[in-house]
Amino acid sequence: MTSARTSTPPVAPAKAPGTAAARPWAPLGNVNVQASLLGVAILAGALLLWYLAAERAWVSPLLIAPPQDVFAALGDMVASGALWPNVYATAYETLAGLAVAAVLAFVLAVVFTFSEPVHKAVYPYLVVIQTFPKVAIAPMVIAGFGYGLAPKAFLAALLAFFPLLVNAMVGLASVGEDQHNLFRSVRAGRWQILFKLRIPHAVSYILPALNTAAVLALIGAIVAEFVSAREGLGFAIQAATQNGAIAATYALLIVMGFFGIAIWLSMAVLNRLLARYRA
Repeated sequence: MTSARTSTPPVAPAKAPGTAAARPWAPLGNVNVQASLLGVAILAGALLLWYLAAERAWVSPLLIAPPQDVFAALGDMVASGALWPNVYATAYETLAGLAVAAVLAFVLAVVFTFSEPVHKAVYPYLVVIQTFPKVAIAPMVIAGFGYGLAPKAFLAALLAFFPLLVNAMVGLASVGEDQHNLFRSVRAGRWQILFKLRIPHAVSYILPALNTAAVLALIGAIVAEFVSAREGLGFAIQAATQNGAIAATYALLIVMGFFGIAIWLSMAVLNRLLARYRA
């Protein structure tokens, strides 16, 4: 007589409540996806609020233009080619000012690092100059340098200079004592310590400052164009405002916004390229 065997089917492990339902939404847990969705939502909400404020006359038509008129004006500028000379002029002035500010700030930061008396004697004057209102001194700069590239680049460099100087000084001076002693133990010279230790260490401080300095250089170039210019985004904005072209003014402001995004992306690429030089 044989006894029938009974087999118990394997029991699947119990799933936590809500696991199956949450799996299709797993990508939303990514921080980048969440940030992208939030950014799109903010943009859509801003455009909707802008449209309602213009169409329902919540704000005077002298102060705000409907978004469809603004984008139409922007399209006309791009199609006619009237936008590009102004973009090129402002970009050239911004880059020239940023380059001058970066070189001067780095050279002064090196001098201040190696000479404490020079640092204590010169730095207070730089702080005083930084407190000058740039809009107030712009006419004097234009009168002194003329109406070409020089005054725009000068004001752009003046705004971009200070954050670059401060971050470069901190980066060069904040090298660890152990690292410095290690280099001195192998009889490394002052210049070897500078190029092999201090500068690679300062890159992590200088790169974030470059992003801020680039935006400030753009603001300086625009301010100079407001005072006196024959081309540039600041000149175009002032001309559109004086002619009562509100839609064109907002279109140029959108172009400046894209200009800022381009600066941010450029600094991100530069950050990646110079990442291997960081200490």
